Amino acid sequence: MSNPSDLLHAELRPYLRGYPTASVCAAMTWQGALHVEGLRGKGTPPATDALFSLGSLTEVFTAALLAVMVEQGNVRLEEPLSNLIPSGLLNDEVARSITLEQLATHTSGLPHLPPNLAAAPRNPDDPFGGYSASLFGEFLRDYHPRQPPPRPSSESFLGMGVLGHALSRRMALNYGHLMRDVLCKPMGLVDTTARVTEELAPRLLQGHTARGKPVPPWTFPALPGGGALHSTVGDVMRFLETNLGRGETSFTRPLFRMQAPRVKAGPIQRGLGWNVSKVRGKDVVWRSSVMGGYVGFMGLSVAADAAVVLLADHGWSLFAALRGRVPLEAPGLTLMSRFLP
Repeated sequence: MSNPSDLLHAELRPYLRGYPTASVCAAMTWQGALHVEGLRGKGTPPATDALFSLGSLTEVFTAALLAVMVEQGNVRLEEPLSNLIPSGLLNDEVARSITLEQLATHTSGLPHLPPNLAAAPRNPDDPFGGYSASLFGEFLRDYHPRQPPPRPSSESFLGMGVLGHALSRRMALNYGHLMRDVLCKPMGLVDTTARVTEELAPRLLQGHTARGKPVPPWTFPALPGGGALHSTVGDVMRFLETNLGRGETSFTRPLFRMQAPRVKAGPIQRGLGWNVSKVRGKDVVWRSSVMGGYVGFMGLSVAADAAVVLLADHGWSLFAALRGRVPLEAPGLTLMSRFLP
């Protein structure tokens, strides 16, 4: 295995060249050896404890919340929404039959975004900020799917928002407090939060466009399960190391179960919240995100006993967006492949 720093610099060179003012924090672990580094094309590299918005990497943590709550006996994977959301809010029989597992594997049939998102006050700087609990409630009351689940797996940000809402209802706690009490605090994820506190705020890197223009923070008042979390590479790596089996069995067991491929989704498969790709015959479990001026990648392989986290504070360029290429996804997957036996 090459020097981890050389490996990282080699794989991230194209990204840093394309986004010269982007701050990147990276963490890699291989067979218990951890490497953490801040990188930047031009200027001072960021501190490795910098805080980033996780964007849709949040979805993996929401699915982890589900897996841990199943382990604790608070919910069942096959439990339908009819058991968690009152009929006054979700009254369609087909919609009420959607299970928690279907939400976590994107097979619920829910659209990617809320159909009534345009009814929220328009704010390009914070597109979900005006999507209130009352608009979310209106969507649930008016939702009448044409076909019963499960449907072919198709990415649904809304579905993950519904999952976070359902779990919050079961435990009578808001999403942020539920995440803190069930997952973050017991696992020692001290910097992972749905709300950036005054204490954490100085470490938060602002998101930017591809050209380096600052992007105001995105907020998710009604759909925190889809994108509300913030974290550091150190915390995300601690979460991934638990997925690799390091930690208490009350967490390692449910997080390991999340990784099992459950449904096909084109060239990949999906576990609970995770994408699963075959690389050189081995399962690599991963997720990438580009949202609100940030991009991120996290991946792991139990077979290689390895994991990678890449977080950056610049969104994608039009060129990357048109090609559907999430920045950091290709280098993340290439780094993962280097660790495979």
